[in-house]
Amino acid sequence: MADALNIDRYADAAEAASEAFGVQIAELDPISNTENVVFRLREAGTGQLYALRLHRPGYHALDTLESERTWTSALAEQGMIVPTGRRALSDAWYVRVRTPDPQGMRYAGLTTWHEGQLLGRVIGSEHGPESWAWFARFGSLLGELHRHTENWAIPAGFFRHRLDIDGLMGEAPFWGRFWESTLLDDDERALLSSARKWVIGRLEELQRREAGFGLIHADPHLDNVLISGERLGLIDFDDCAFGWQAFDMAVALHSSCDHPDFPTIRDHFLAGYELQHGMPGDILQQLELFLLIRELQLVSWREARPDNPENLHKAQWMPRLVKKIERARASR
Repeated sequence: MADALNIDRYADAAEAASEAFGVQIAELDPISNTENVVFRLREAGTGQLYALRLHRPGYHALDTLESERTWTSALAEQGMIVPTGRRALSDAWYVRVRTPDPQGMRYAGLTTWHEGQLLGRVIGSEHGPESWAWFARFGSLLGELHRHTENWAIPAGFFRHRLDIDGLMGEAPFWGRFWESTLLDDDERALLSSARKWVIGRLEELQRREAGFGLIHADPHLDNVLISGERLGLIDFDDCAFGWQAFDMAVALHSSCDHPDFPTIRDHFLAGYELQHGMPGDILQQLELFLLIRELQLVSWREARPDNPENLHKAQWMPRLVKKIERARASR
């Protein structure tokens, strides 16, 4: 359950957004107040459930939010379980509502709430043999996403950020200048600066080879996978971007990569993926590279969230990062 003290401040904004979407509220339940403020809304009369999302200020412009809706609508038409939006009375996908933030306003959007369980909650932290079939199904789901997207003609006016070399490792990367983090000492900053240069070289090789690059979810971790009946779906496309498909795969596997059975987990995932989408011959090397990139990104993510004490305890994550640097370099 979301922190009620923090999220209840947004109840008036949620009610204003519901009115703009023409939805009369029967129930309004707080779900999360992390990246965005999210409520679960039950419509009076119909009983229809929606996710009402108040987007964090300054993260996405309106055209990028509308592009997310365009993509998920196309995926839904292909039969995938993804968030499907409801338009406001004005026919817009998003409305602006006043909030208690210093910025004063947020974009609000409404999507159909899909009932089900999150894959991360079902698998848990053990990832034993009983979970391996789930990873195969997860790989198949991500392969299906990439296959549909490659066959989709991106419309004019579509805009999402790019997790290319600049977006991942440039002077102003999308997730921040991790190599300068205040969480690091001088030796650690030097190590991450060196790793950044090495990663840039590897990404330049992938770019020259035109390795699989296109529209990706960019945050398909286990808690963004929904088990809905007999099927799996993807939720939370807030970070979707143009990027390498192997990055998507690395994010999907990131929470499992330190598990003793990771090679088996990875192989089940890749076998499922290959049922839907081809893979490059050097996929294992690409995965090591993008697992490292994900860990580097998380340095800035942790610095930006000092309210979570675990983020500040380097002893819990710095050795893992050093290990990933060593493994990625050895995988060449």
